[in-house]
Amino acid sequence: MAGDKIHIDVLTLDSVQCAACGYMMESIAALPDDVQEMIEYKEWSIKNKEGIGKFLELKGKVLPTICIERDLVFPSIIPQYEELIDEMAKRAPNEAMSKRIQSLRDKGFQFDKIQENLKKAGAGLKTRADS
Repeated sequence: MAGDKIHIDVLTLDSVQCAACGYMMESIAALPDDVQEMIEYKEWSIKNKEGIGKFLELKGKVLPTICIERDLVFPSIIPQYEELIDEMAKRAPNEAMSKRIQSLRDKGFQFDKIQENLKKAGAGLKTRADS
């Protein structure tokens, strides 16, 4: 079902070559498993057509930007864990999910799983310019 996840789009230059872009992706990738189950996220690099299209569609202004449910929530600001949780809870598709996310507010990032989570999100896989 489409309505059972919180959709997050991360607009980047390239999460591999741009440090701030990488940190933005990591802030999502390092969310605990309980939160990961409730979200779906994707990196959109403006180094390719698809990414440029998404940037224009979401009316992006700066890079990197985290969009939650199509709202430009963190324009070039790498969010703290609690801020990210609060913004996701505000935009959750239903009250139950909003409460569940809020209940995980004290959990904090899981930086030990970053590589695994970034790989799962496809970070950097579509960011290379066509050669």
